[in-house]
Amino acid sequence: MDLKSKVSGIMPQVHELRWQIHRYPELSLQEKQTAALVERELMEIGLTPCRVTDTGVVAVLSGGRPGKTIALRADMDALPLQEKTGSKYCSQVDGVMHACGHDVHTAILLGVARLLTSIRENLAGNVKFIFQPAEENNPTGGAKPMIDAGVLDNPQVDAILALHVWPDLPVGSIGVRQGAMMAASDRVFLTVEGQNSHGSAPHQGVDAIVAAAHVITALQTVVSRNVNPLEAAVLSFGTIKGGNRYNIIANQVELEGTCRTLNPAIRQLMENRLAALAPQVAAGLGAKCEGRYVHGYPALINSDQGYELLRQAGEETVGKEGVIIPPYSGMGAEDFAFFLEKVPGGFFWLGCTKPGDPVIPLHNPEFLPAEECLAVGIEVLVRAVMNYLTLSQ
Repeated sequence: MDLKSKVSGIMPQVHELRWQIHRYPELSLQEKQTAALVERELMEIGLTPCRVTDTGVVAVLSGGRPGKTIALRADMDALPLQEKTGSKYCSQVDGVMHACGHDVHTAILLGVARLLTSIRENLAGNVKFIFQPAEENNPTGGAKPMIDAGVLDNPQVDAILALHVWPDLPVGSIGVRQGAMMAASDRVFLTVEGQNSHGSAPHQGVDAIVAAAHVITALQTVVSRNVNPLEAAVLSFGTIKGGNRYNIIANQVELEGTCRTLNPAIRQLMENRLAALAPQVAAGLGAKCEGRYVHGYPALINSDQGYELLRQAGEETVGKEGVIIPPYSGMGAEDFAFFLEKVPGGFFWLGCTKPGDPVIPLHNPEFLPAEECLAVGIEVLVRAVMNYLTLSQ
């Protein structure tokens, strides 16, 4: 079978779907229009989609012979950003855009479903297509509610795969590595309590701003002095809010940040040390500090089988030179990690920047994955499914 020709044959429809989704982006848990489009496309190719959660869609393709079940997942939600790409397919929704490439992910999976359905008699087993909402909705996310609602059952999923467009890699390449691919993403909330006084008499109060500054500085030493230098950990505070007036000593400061780790043991260490250190530092300055450490997405861990499946499919698609083994994990997070906690599988990065073009990062109002990456993503996933359903017999 000339798979590349089959992929080429469906690309006009896939590109149109991508731009249709891109023009009408929807935020997390609001993907009603996108979910309806997905359902229409799946029904058109002869599948029977159903809802799992309000805006999550799933459909099962049964092959010509019995066998195992492999699932493929795509996320559908957009981000609250005003698009600045200048594309003729620019978002028509004010203040919302697909700045993380989920329009590409959804279009790719629809293309995979169309192609695999056309060769279903050659498949020994089942393919479950999962279209997931709310990937951007950390710490809740859309994956875990779908799992809790039984998306991995009936038929029970034996393996699962997914992808993410990756601007640091060129079009025509993929990135995949064994073990940790992306980081756990947790939320840190701290409230520092002091006491008001006049700005000219700070000794009569307890300065919550100064105490918060010391707390932030002290917590940075957890990474540099408590975490093994060979392990990865990032602690960043993105917001600090406090004070009422320029000449009043602030009595309260609220901090919010993120903690990223790859190793579950380091994740626990960070949580424990933050809980112990922050109150003590504040107390040393006469203030109080209370905090919450909220677990978000876990680290995304590729199984050995998932890695090999994607590596092989990647080499068959773009050649050995096109399969890049990243030396380091990404410290971004992905709620596909919840699926990989339940089922062995793999996740890969899909190169989406044309050679010579500037690298525009994810979550940027100018981010626009190159159109050529869609065919690569489709072919890699189709080959991985075909190889898995052959090997699993």
